[in-house]
Amino acid sequence: MHDQLQRITTSTATATERFTIGRCDVCGTLLAPEASACSACRGTDITRTPSPGTGSIVSWTVVEVSPSRTCTDFTPYTIAIVALDEGPWTYAWIEGAPSERASDSTGRIQVRYDRMIPGEPYPLFVLQ
Repeated sequence: MHDQLQRITTSTATATERFTIGRCDVCGTLLAPEASACSACRGTDITRTPSPGTGSIVSWTVVEVSPSRTCTDFTPYTIAIVALDEGPWTYAWIEGAPSERASDSTGRIQVRYDRMIPGEPYPLFVLQ
């Protein structure tokens, strides 16, 4: 797990330029980026479609990871569920730690897609 988290902060990682989500070819339902079947019609013909990559945090937690069992230095990483503005939800890494101060007038913490890091299953979002 630590190896995966460590890759998020590496400056040598290349970013995917645009964020995409799924669209069911049968019924047109927009789906989470990792969806392999439609949640509405159960169709499995899914096309990738561009997304602005903006949304708000539904839930989040900070995981503190130490490089070894004997090390007392912990590095915080934030994992969240993001509700995309188009509707689907996705898991995401969040750069920085969300706080009450980061919320907008509706009380939501707004985020935007930053990049996909090769080898990571979840996209990286940043606070807006």
